[in-house]
Amino acid sequence: MGDLEFLFLLLLGAAALVRGAAWLHVPYPIALVLVGLAAGAVPGLPEVRVDPDVVFLVFLPPLLASAGFYSSPRELRAELRPLAFLAVGLVLATMGGVAVAAHALIDGLSWPAAFVLGAVVAPTDPVAATATFSRMHVPERVGLLVEGEAMVNDATALVAFRVALGAAIAGSFSVVHAGVDFVVSAVAGIAIGLAAGWIEIHVLRKLDDRPLSILMSLLFPYAAYVIAEELHVSGVLAAVVCGLYLGWFAHQAFSADTRLSASSFWEVLVFGLNALLFLLLGLQFPAIVDDARAGGSFGTLLLTALALAAVVVLIRLAGVFLPLTRTGDGWRERLAIAWSGMRGAISLAAALSVPATVAGQPDILFVTVVVIAVTLVGQGLTLPALLRFLRLQGERPWTPDEAIARLETAQSALDRLDELEDEGGVSDEQLRRMRELYRARFRACQAVLGGGGQDGAGDVRESRRRYSDLRRELIGVERNVLLGLRNEGRLRPDVQRLIQRDLDLEEARLT
Repeated sequence: MGDLEFLFLLLLGAAALVRGAAWLHVPYPIALVLVGLAAGAVPGLPEVRVDPDVVFLVFLPPLLASAGFYSSPRELRAELRPLAFLAVGLVLATMGGVAVAAHALIDGLSWPAAFVLGAVVAPTDPVAATATFSRMHVPERVGLLVEGEAMVNDATALVAFRVALGAAIAGSFSVVHAGVDFVVSAVAGIAIGLAAGWIEIHVLRKLDDRPLSILMSLLFPYAAYVIAEELHVSGVLAAVVCGLYLGWFAHQAFSADTRLSASSFWEVLVFGLNALLFLLLGLQFPAIVDDARAGGSFGTLLLTALALAAVVVLIRLAGVFLPLTRTGDGWRERLAIAWSGMRGAISLAAALSVPATVAGQPDILFVTVVVIAVTLVGQGLTLPALLRFLRLQGERPWTPDEAIARLETAQSALDRLDELEDEGGVSDEQLRRMRELYRARFRACQAVLGGGGQDGAGDVRESRRRYSDLRRELIGVERNVLLGLRNEGRLRPDVQRLIQRDLDLEEARLT
């Protein structure tokens, strides 16, 4: 069996395991890593080696662009101080702390190689944490900081990695040159991302082809990343900024129908890429461990790697709790953010890209694998229990800002209905049904803003839930009749699919 066939079969089995992980309340990335690790240890199965260029080029641009698309530049700017600290300051502190510890603990590891290792394990991977956050409904600011940090710290760490790797290969290092390279790389990457996003919006405005528009939304982040990397600047920031730009102006670029289709496409794409990426991550572990065993003194190297993993965790804990960094509202949120600093595929891809000519390359690779295992599996599995202990879980409430926005939009719709009634041309029954819908939304918002909070809105929510259940049942009746007409040959399949799409959209809105 070839590598591709093996991966497809493994991904098919992993899809079932993702569902099992949901039943067990385990973040699916951890389940996939463990499955990949177990599969890699089975004798006779193909050995899959990940090319780091594949991770950086194939996986990274769409994942970064998607994260940018669903982020808000205004919210990120409002959290500029904590995000700058987490994504830049904490990355550099982790790089330096790990370098000092690795140089002292690993015999023969040069300072440049130690800084390479520090840069490799510095960036975080938010997927396991956000999977837990979405299930447990943690405060929105916690999720914003963890996801926003991960968007930018990849760029910080990879630029620092490139500088340290160059020093390890050349045997020399210049602080001034490294600082200039870092700033130029970041600024140029942002500029390329803005240019790509601006061009993308203007291209998408002129397209009236849904599949082509969705394809272009995928290709532009790739183009931004490739152009930036070819110019030796930050492709990560270019892809992130391109996604941010498209997300902010999506209402101009896409029609409503295209937005719905694009959202579904990107949801499936990101899930598939993440699933495959974590599977590949697990598949690498056994071979890397075997190589470390063959090198001798495995027990000592394992203890050293565990010590360095502890250094990574402790630096993050200490950094997040520094005063004046605004990394959380209270110690509970800070601890949750600190414990969400799992490492993942970017660290492994960077470690795999270290050439064999760098002294200590096998040690760098093995330590990286151990750090990923300790943080991803250890912290990932304990994060839900920690959130419950900290009482940061609960039903997602409406924030005052959300309630005000819903209130204003509902009021504007009611005002327009009054105008339509004066103009005529709309039946009394249509006006009555529309007013009932918007008045229900209006009452729910008033309950939240009027001091009753979620309890005050409980009766409205319960009424809306009963309406949703009834409407869903009636949609099911309509769908059954529709399929019956198709099966009897009284309705063409294309017309059936058109009507079914309308029913599906209404049912999805209810959900």
